[in-house]
Amino acid sequence: MAVSRHAFLARCAAVAVGAGSIRAAGAQTLTPIAVGYFPGISALPLLTGVYVGMFASEGLAVDAEPVLDANGVFRQLDDRVVDIAHVPIDSAIAYDVDAGARTLHSRDFVAFLGVDDGQFRLVARDGIVTPAQLRGKTIAVDAPSTGLTFALREMLQAEGVGDDDYRLVPHGRAQQRATGLVARRFDATLLPPPFDVSVRAHGCRTLAYATDVLGPYQGITAVARRAWLHDNAAAAMAYMHAYRQALAHATADKAGSIPLLVGALHVSPAVAAASYDAALRHSGGFCHDGKLDLAGIRNVLRLRARYAPPGGGDDPTPYIETAISGPQSA
Repeated sequence: MAVSRHAFLARCAAVAVGAGSIRAAGAQTLTPIAVGYFPGISALPLLTGVYVGMFASEGLAVDAEPVLDANGVFRQLDDRVVDIAHVPIDSAIAYDVDAGARTLHSRDFVAFLGVDDGQFRLVARDGIVTPAQLRGKTIAVDAPSTGLTFALREMLQAEGVGDDDYRLVPHGRAQQRATGLVARRFDATLLPPPFDVSVRAHGCRTLAYATDVLGPYQGITAVARRAWLHDNAAAAMAYMHAYRQALAHATADKAGSIPLLVGALHVSPAVAAASYDAALRHSGGFCHDGKLDLAGIRNVLRLRARYAPPGGGDDPTPYIETAISGPQSA
């Protein structure tokens, strides 16, 4: 049965007062939560929470599994196979406004936790040293109508490179694009750490950081069906609390984070260390304390309206659940 927002807010208030109920179950029973995530540096706090034990300490048994693409994980969310997905907020917006690549039953996916600003870098093969040199070249994206592609187009526009100056080709997730770039199947793409780091050994060069060009940008978020959040408010709040602890731990413990990245992302310790440094030293990166960036979401909406009109409006409110997340970064 549908739950009114007033009733949901009241329930969340009650949960906040008695948040220890999930933790009190402790060693007796852990609440299972299935999570899908994209492999990359953005997964570090999630993996830390699983393997260091923050989720278990909050009474949760989190089963985190890597996903191949956003369309697949939204199908899993819709089919109740996955409870929470760490995905770009633009993907959730696309499905909410009926612009997703698949037909789903649910059209009410919402973000309740901020993960990062996308951490994308424009990376080109050897021999290309400026964005202007991408005129006449082929650039790979995950898919033609995603937030990643809109961000790329905007970045190139800022460098005076118009849509007609290059050719876009779909080439799957970041790991596939990194492999394709090294193999010279195309000339450039957007990559997050560790994939931008791993291709340097093959002469590839970072031309630009997305947030340096775009300004505030909300990339990966924790997304769930609003109905699931209504029915599992205590678990969602425990998840958020554990994630924040894991984020603080990961960003303060480089030595412990490197083995996690090596094991999960199948990269060398040197690449893992360089990726960790890149994610934490460059401006932006992980969302502070897991807060959603409202200015960043507005920018996502602006880009969707520009490159896939009519877009999703200019108000972030329909796409987030503040009853769980609380006040966000303006």
